[in-house]
Amino acid sequence: MARIRVTIRDNNRIPEIIADLRKLNSKKAKVGYAAGSEQEMIAAVHEYGARIRVTDKMRGYLASQGMHLKAETSHIVIPERSFLRTGSEKAVADVQRKADELIGDVIAGNVSPDLFFEMLGLEMRGKIQEFAIDLNDPRNHPFTVERKGSNNPLVDSGGLIGAMEVEVE
Repeated sequence: MARIRVTIRDNNRIPEIIADLRKLNSKKAKVGYAAGSEQEMIAAVHEYGARIRVTDKMRGYLASQGMHLKAETSHIVIPERSFLRTGSEKAVADVQRKADELIGDVIAGNVSPDLFFEMLGLEMRGKIQEFAIDLNDPRNHPFTVERKGSNNPLVDSGGLIGAMEVEVE
């Protein structure tokens, strides 16, 4: 009688899957602006609003641009236009759906934990950017509208919205 040899290869990925799932627990994606950058400062002013004391130099500059402040005006108030907090709150469900779609690819080994979070961060960034582009309240001051040519409070050159970054930690 002839003997038949059979070789069994074990393609057990369970240890790799567990390792990837553990990595998911220790990672996160951050969406925002580089610390200390001009864009971070501008975003913070829009996000939380600001009250800026009017100096003589500022008063002179604004007058030279055609905006004459009343003598009793001591501060310029920039209203809160929360695009990061509100935009991210509105995007959570969409980003969760994206995570649900991608988790199978992580388990299958087709997407690394880093790429998973980068993709989720990019999804969140895109949703926040859409929200910021559509934001129209509170409206710009008429002087600002005249200078910009539009009333979209967060869109001028596109620099603020375009500078938003994603960082995976």
